[in-house]
Amino acid sequence: NGVADCPESEDEPAGKCHVNECLVNNGNCSHVCVDTAISYHCDCRAGYTLIDDKNCGDINECDNPGSCSQICINEKGTFKCECEDGYLRDPHDLTRCKATEGHASLLFARRHDIRKISLDHHEMTAIVNDTKSATALDFVFRTGMIFWSDVSEQKIYKAPIDEGSDRTVVIKSEITTSDGLAVDWIYNHIYWTDSGKNTIELANFEGSMRKIIIKDNLEEPRAIAVNPMDGWMYWSDWGKDPKIERAGLDGSHRQVLVSYDIKWPNGITLDLVRKRIFWVDGKLNLISSCNFDGSGRRNVLKSIEMLHHPFSISVFEDWVYWTDWDKQAIFKANKFNGSNITPITAVHMLQNPMVVHVYHPYRQPDSVNHCAAVNGHCSHLCLPAPQINELSPKISCGCPDGLILMPDGLMCTEDVINTTQSAKGTYSHQHITYRPHSKSPSHSREEVNISVSSDFEDTDTGMIAFIAIGIITVVLSLLALVAFIIYRHYLHRNITSMNFDNPVYRKTTEDQFSIEKNQYQPPRAYPVTIGEEAQEPLTSPGTNDYV
Repeated sequence: NGVADCPESEDEPAGKCHVNECLVNNGNCSHVCVDTAISYHCDCRAGYTLIDDKNCGDINECDNPGSCSQICINEKGTFKCECEDGYLRDPHDLTRCKATEGHASLLFARRHDIRKISLDHHEMTAIVNDTKSATALDFVFRTGMIFWSDVSEQKIYKAPIDEGSDRTVVIKSEITTSDGLAVDWIYNHIYWTDSGKNTIELANFEGSMRKIIIKDNLEEPRAIAVNPMDGWMYWSDWGKDPKIERAGLDGSHRQVLVSYDIKWPNGITLDLVRKRIFWVDGKLNLISSCNFDGSGRRNVLKSIEMLHHPFSISVFEDWVYWTDWDKQAIFKANKFNGSNITPITAVHMLQNPMVVHVYHPYRQPDSVNHCAAVNGHCSHLCLPAPQINELSPKISCGCPDGLILMPDGLMCTEDVINTTQSAKGTYSHQHITYRPHSKSPSHSREEVNISVSSDFEDTDTGMIAFIAIGIITVVLSLLALVAFIIYRHYLHRNITSMNFDNPVYRKTTEDQFSIEKNQYQPPRAYPVTIGEEAQEPLTSPGTNDYV
């Protein structure tokens, strides 16, 4: 200030006061020079940031998740947003994209019925009534057909969305607990998890051509989602080693995507526009996301209050939607940062909210069905193959359970071996007949007979009897050993507990479910039975006694 306030005039350094360094070469600042009382500093224009004391560099706004709804293009000092086909920029916010057609609604199961609620007017309508315990569901928007699993009746049903009473059984046998179900709307297959059998299976829309495609290293498979355009399926497993995995829709190229910081991945969904997986974790009270290959993981929302026990999740435009068992409601939040949490339904209004899906045509984009022409030359199942690179095959042939694929990779066959031997003789002839099975009359049957002859001498009948008795004894011993090992294995499973109390379903009576609590976990206030309109949706918290 030109006045020496200090004894040695330290506050008035010589040659510093009343000197504007910015007048000389802009202070060597690349953008803005800011003069101060005894010095100066450099600053940057909007869209730039200091990379050292004097130079400015461009800020890549596209590195910030959610800068744009869909396509972000970085430019010098700024950025611009664009939208995918079928979407337009919101005139009120040019960074947001809105669907150009259709009215989105939520389709959700409520155990004893399936309902739909519009997202614009929040009008709720009943789609299917009088279900025993509807849990997982999915739809085919093109045909207006919905599919759902009933864990009480142990079946999978389908019905037209506008005529829910016209239901048809799709899968009625060899199914125990299907918590997850997904529809391949392009190749016309359904996929479901079975936490009782620890399998992932598929069938066509009529319930035939059934096949187990994943059966190893599954503990508690739950949610499942498919992307038939790229040939991948994704599922969650909340067993003692919880994880999210993916594999081709033909069961090939299986890999673990998420295996740490995950406990109860109850629900998963795919954002086909941003190419990301979203999931809810009921133990960690968390919504997270990552790229389709498992990279780029980040947390969207963590809240004990709003994510007390989430079960299912869906995504559309800039929002994620989820059901919560404790809140008995459906909520939404910004899918990029978890902001603007909003209840879609009143809290404690929905009894037993289970799986939820956004119902809109853009959730199931059209794509090429590479099996449409002559079933891809496959005799039975024609499945989309995972697209790993540009050279990846588009389809893969498969066989229903009980058949095997022939070396040509197209035809399915049974191994039928008929052996004809004379009790005594000079030669034996072994005929191995392969009978290709075709579901289409256009595929002709072929039979390949291979004759194998060999010389042998007469063998002493006593020696043959001795060898036969020995073989039978060894086989019976092995069978007894296997039975003992299996018994010990199931006995061990029935007495081992685990630090989980995430619900699994154990059928007791048609409309009544028991609850099992982990003796080492503080119990949650869930009822012992569930009636027609139960106040809580849980059946039995899980233990390590696997179904």
